[in-house]
Amino acid sequence: MRLVLQSFAVATFLLVASTLNAATFYVSTSGNDANTGSISSPFRTINKAAGVVKPGDEVLVRGGVYTGLVSIGSKGTASARISFRSYPGELAVIDGTGTAAGKDLVTLYRAEYVDFSGFEVRNATKIGVCGYASNNIRMTNNTVHSSVRNGIYFGYSAMGSSYDILIDGNHVYNNVLENQYQTMTGGGWAATVVVSRTDRSQITNNRVYANHGEGIDVLMSDNALVQKNVVYDNFSVGIYIDNGRYVTIDQNLIYSSGDNRFFRGGHPAAGIQMANETYSTQNLITNVNITNNVVVNTKWGFYYGNYETGGGLKNTRVANNSFYKATLSILDVNSDTHSNSVIENNVFYQVGGTAAKSAGSGVTYRNNNWYGNNAGTAAGSGDIYGDPKFVKAGGYTAEDYRIVSGSAASGKGADTLAIVKKDYFGTTRALPVDIGAHQLGTTTIVADTQAPTVPGNLRGVSGTSAISLTWNASTDNVAVAGYSVHRNGSVVANVTSTSWNDSNVAAGTSYRYHVVAFDAAGNRSSSSNIVDLALTASSVDTQAPTTPANLRVTGVTSSSASLAWNASSDNVGVVGYRIYRGGSAIATTSSLSWTDSGLNGGTRYSYYVTALDAAGNESANSQTVSATTTKVTGSAKKRSS
Repeated sequence: MRLVLQSFAVATFLLVASTLNAATFYVSTSGNDANTGSISSPFRTINKAAGVVKPGDEVLVRGGVYTGLVSIGSKGTASARISFRSYPGELAVIDGTGTAAGKDLVTLYRAEYVDFSGFEVRNATKIGVCGYASNNIRMTNNTVHSSVRNGIYFGYSAMGSSYDILIDGNHVYNNVLENQYQTMTGGGWAATVVVSRTDRSQITNNRVYANHGEGIDVLMSDNALVQKNVVYDNFSVGIYIDNGRYVTIDQNLIYSSGDNRFFRGGHPAAGIQMANETYSTQNLITNVNITNNVVVNTKWGFYYGNYETGGGLKNTRVANNSFYKATLSILDVNSDTHSNSVIENNVFYQVGGTAAKSAGSGVTYRNNNWYGNNAGTAAGSGDIYGDPKFVKAGGYTAEDYRIVSGSAASGKGADTLAIVKKDYFGTTRALPVDIGAHQLGTTTIVADTQAPTVPGNLRGVSGTSAISLTWNASTDNVAVAGYSVHRNGSVVANVTSTSWNDSNVAAGTSYRYHVVAFDAAGNRSSSSNIVDLALTASSVDTQAPTTPANLRVTGVTSSSASLAWNASSDNVGVVGYRIYRGGSAIATTSSLSWTDSGLNGGTRYSYYVTALDAAGNESANSQTVSATTTKVTGSAKKRSS
């Protein structure tokens, strides 16, 4: 007992010591990696901070635009995580513009117990945020857009090298630009948010939209949770399980607004799709639960494809989902070697498409609510044919797919309480179970049929790379839930605020915008006024600063050389100076002096300096000066490290 108590005391002491020793480092666009990293002496790059942090430390990145690749290999512990985040009240933007082609912009390589939060990551020439062989990572509340390939990717070539990954609360849009013109006709496009060969990954509360590849992919992974995401207007598939085991897909809203930029072969993306594609090793689908999802206006509502390796649905349950309107069949299960799988308690509300399709044995169909179409070979015991009475069928919010009193789905479900404990909205389910994603129970819902007022005074400001829209708020008898922004007749965004920036625009093109307000019941206002806007001509600063004059050596020691120079001028403003030693850049500074330390004694060094402006223009080289460090005597010999 004494040994146990002593061990506990030691562990407690180490935990407290770790917390007390935790440090906060700061990064700023005006900083210098030769600084100490304090708030008054910040680093210039996140990479520098990542190289010095220890368990329990925090890195706060001041607002501004940071160019260049970011690499984080930091290792925290379970009791002392390492955090990288934007400084409170400011937005740090990591921009891949100007980086080499085919480079991941933010990379976490063999990182452990790291949080990455509150950044905007944009214009990656490959992947926006990429995690390789990392574990216990929390990627939260970031905006990731305009990547050539994936928006967010976690995985590795070896199964299970990446584990305990949380991707939560991120906005991920306009990625997979490699396929923006749909030239990848043979396949091979990326998924926007993907976990590959991971264990215990969670993809939750994200908004994944307007991407030119699949929305969310669980690929060759075990024990994944995909929950409470809003996924819309993505190419090919909304949520895709490929070789996934022990996967839960729950409480997601998936839809197409009708924006045909993201259609594949004339159809919107499939809603939820499963298959076993072929890889060097396989991880065939088994033990998958798909529950409480709302899927609207898709190619297929739910689709299992027997292609490539195949293998069938194994121990899979598709239960208590609400599917509305598919351009093809709302349910399509290809024939395969299925076993011990059930499709039950779902609403299949079809408009204009074909009947459901299923083939082969191994899947049990029961207690589904069919409306507007024929169950075909997917008919089963306990099925209901009748109007589920959605609050607002055809809307784009989950609230539109609540059921009301008198619904054919009310109280007609099989007992799924062991698996489906709550509904989409978090209501605890009870017997009798309602069919679909909403458990009405004994609650009486009176449909709200009153639309919000029209958004007023839509106006816009054109910039050189984006168009900013603003409008006056609407009102509603209950509450305004949000606004749909229409560009050239198609919905390009659904927002809750009264402003929106459109960065997916091209120079030389005019765009027509209007805005529509909607409430939680799916009622929509009439259109706002229309505005026509185009990007303004670019006024890029291409003029470099003047050359720094009078570079001089102001002092030397056995291990350092101090330099000074006169200020440069610029048509906009000088933001710093770059110091070169022997022709290689070694540092930048915003001051007019700098000391090069850690040198060898009795050695001659050559230097020149250039000036920089905010646009990245660099002046011509100053004159070159030489400095010779003093010789080291026997008593003052530099200590080797």
